[in-house]
Amino acid sequence: MTDHEQRTSKAPRTREALLDAGAALAEEHGLSGISVNMVVARAGVAKGTFYVHFKGRSSFVDAMHARFHARVEAAMTEAVAGLQPGAERLFGAAEAYLDVCLQNRGVKALSIESRSDPASQASMAARRERLAEGTIADLQAIGWDDVEAAAELLAAVIREVSALEFDAGHPLPASRRTLKRFLGT
Repeated sequence: MTDHEQRTSKAPRTREALLDAGAALAEEHGLSGISVNMVVARAGVAKGTFYVHFKGRSSFVDAMHARFHARVEAAMTEAVAGLQPGAERLFGAAEAYLDVCLQNRGVKALSIESRSDPASQASMAARRERLAEGTIADLQAIGWDDVEAAAELLAAVIREVSALEFDAGHPLPASRRTLKRFLGT
């Protein structure tokens, strides 16, 4: 294997190591505690390696959020597999989202803090909108009018439950039961 082939085969692992380091640092220090120097030190790579994978800090933060959303989408898809559109499927997806948020506290903290970062807002908003759009068939199945508005409001409620659980550091059964009741399940 050539030197170039070895570097190329290591690239995905290195990128993941950088993202893992960023997530750990975000959990420990919040968004303001993430610097390129801290990330590369935690990942055990040279600073130049960071810039091979990311244009800068903003693109790195966005990549962490994208990876988080990929995990959310995978968990939600698994949670609702085989369920017909409706309240049960909607709640299953919401609960999967909440669980992934608790399992990825650093990235959740980062997404909460970075909502005011203009460099990340558009892509993060697009990912959140995609999740909200995924609820439309369920809302239609349970008879909601104005499903687009309902989807946006439901997404906001679920994000608020997530924020409450983030602050508590664990699931809040009463909040989840209330969410379930709102959905009519």
